[in-house]
This record gives sequence, structure tokens and C-alpha cells, in this order.
Amino acid sequence: MTNLPLTGVQESAPQLTFVTKICGAGSCPTVYRTDRDTYVVQGYTVTAEATGLDIPAGEQLVEIPAALLAEALKAAG
Repeated sequence: MTNLPLTGVQESAPQLTFVTKICGAGSCPTVYRTDRDTYVVQGYTVTAEATGLDIPAGEQLVEIPAALLAEALKAAG
């Protein structure tokens, strides 16, 4: 895998399939599987400046609850 953003490597947007979320209704942290053998995570944006990390162009930090990762592992397994 390269450090290039997937949009720079792929010509089309990924097709998303819902995996799991941990809230009842509305918009909340969610995990999706893609047709590229990757996952897309919807979460809360965390700025690189706030963490002191140097994030490459095309990448972002996203914070999600640990319980969502556990549910995603169960759902994807």
C-alpha cells in the first residue's frame, strides 16, 4: 500500500457497504466496508495541530469510540 490518498490511486469513489454503528438514530460514528478491500470510518475530526502529528496531504485523523471498533470486528468477522 502506498502513502498516496486512495482518491489519487483510484479513479472512482469507493462503493460503501454499512458494517456497524453504535448509536440508535441519526448521524454518528460508523464503519463502512468498501469494494477496494478497505474500510471507511465516520467519526469526529481531530486536527493534526491538536495532536502534534505531521499528517501527509490527503490524510486526516478521525476519532471513533473503542466500542465501535469492537462492533466492527464482530460484524466484519
